[in-house]
Amino acid sequence: MRYEADFINRFQPLIEEYKLNYKVISEEELALFGSNFVLVFLIHFDEVSLNYVCRDMDGLLICYDVWSYFLHVFDDKAREELPEYNSAKERIDVSFLILSRGLPRHWSFMLNGDCQWLEDYKTYELASLPKKVSGNLRDSLNSYI
Repeated sequence: MRYEADFINRFQPLIEEYKLNYKVISEEELALFGSNFVLVFLIHFDEVSLNYVCRDMDGLLICYDVWSYFLHVFDDKAREELPEYNSAKERIDVSFLILSRGLPRHWSFMLNGDCQWLEDYKTYELASLPKKVSGNLRDSLNSYI
């Protein structure tokens, strides 16, 4: 996985502080695991998006597209002194850097396993309905949460 080293480099402090695990799911998907959730980082060309995976009341894995919801509360601190990028790989690394700065500043409760924020997410104007996780992704995540 060509982004794994950059991912680990940027997220190692979060992994340690919040006692998370990580997994390479595919060439385009990396994940951070908590005890009751998974953050799935999806890489498309030169952009990163973010999904939150948890279990519903029936125990099925469901996925929320939280990229815009998480980022809308990030402040300028997450974007200070960013390195220049000249390639898609470097742009992905800058996205990892922004996320690794912003998640603990604004979403530490989520990183600690609190899922109460989902109630607010459901009222967010750009919120999408959760999707059932299936196929390879379900198989990769099923035993972790």
